Order: sequence, then C-alpha cells, then structure tokens
Amino acid sequence: MLFVIGLFFIHNPVFYWIIFAVIFLLLFKIPVRILKKGWIPISIFLSFTFFSNLLFRHGKVLFTAGPLIVTAEGLTDASVKTLRILFMIAGAKLLTGTTSVESLTRAFGRLLKPLQYAGIPVNEFISTMGLTLKSLPMLKKQFLTMYRERTQQGTIRGFVNRARVVSAFLMPLFVKSIQTPEQFFEKTKKDEE
Repeated sequence: MLFVIGLFFIHNPVFYWIIFAVIFLLLFKIPVRILKKGWIPISIFLSFTFFSNLLFRHGKVLFTAGPLIVTAEGLTDASVKTLRILFMIAGAKLLTGTTSVESLTRAFGRLLKPLQYAGIPVNEFISTMGLTLKSLPMLKKQFLTMYRERTQQGTIRGFVNRARVVSAFLMPLFVKSIQTPEQFFEKTKKDEE
C-alpha cells in the first residue's frame, strides 16, 4: 500500500530510479515462467498509455510530424505515468509470484480490519477477493482452451477477426462464472483430474 501511495505522491526522479533498481533485483527471485506471463498485453497497454500522454501536450516543441506534436512536457508526463503503471504491475507480479493467495487474503483482512468497526463488511470483501484470486487462473485456462479451439479451425485470420472471436465468448464466460460459480469450479476440478 505504501509503495502504491509513494508512486503517486512522490515526484522525485531519484525515487523512481531506486524503485526500478529494487524491483529489478527482486525479479530475480521469481521464476521466469511467472514473469513472462501476460507481458504482451501489458506491453500493448503501456505503449498506449505512453503515446496517449505523449502527443498533443502544450509546451516546448521537440518534434512535429503533421498533426502530431511532441513536447518536452508531454514526454516527461508520458514517461512518469507509464513508469507508475509499469511499477504497479511489476509490484503486483512480485507480490503474487512470491506470496500464496491465502497469505494475501489474510494480510488484506488484517489491514482492513479497522474498517469493520465502521460497519463495512470486510469479511465478505476478503472472502470474495480470495475466491476471485483463486478463480482467475481457472478462468484463464478455460478461456485459452476455448480460444485455441476456435482459432485452430483455420478460418480466423488477422488481429481484428481474432479480437472478434475473443469478444464473442469472453463476456459469456465471465457471466457464466459469476452466475454459477459452483458449476464452474466443479468443471475445472474435473478437467484437472
């Protein structure tokens, strides 16, 4: 929590370099297979974040190409915002790669326990969070199985068509897992056996 708060409230570049060095060193403790999971969509998201903050900012012009204008202020703003998101993702990968789901939910339960005295249903939130964290790998596995089945037919080509295939069954899969979570967990358990 302090790490995320520090990312948004400390603007000193030295702070970001220190975080980068610490995260870089800690990433060696996590297996490579966990680190490489999901980096393609994360890279696309980070690129979109960088370029959407880079262009069309007022300030000292560094580069112009038609309607595209890159300013010094835009470059600084894009770099800082992209680094913040990158560090949050890297921190989340470190946390989930080195800590079990049960330990995470217990820690969040202890952290949020004072809110229970204010009438906030902390226990329900923690149990929901635990189930969500446990179900994400199962959802991912089922999603990848369905996606591979559809794309192996050979008629789907190109990024746009693949995106249509994903959107066609991604939302129904989430809705099904929310409406009947018991069946979803039972089916996944049988598949694993």
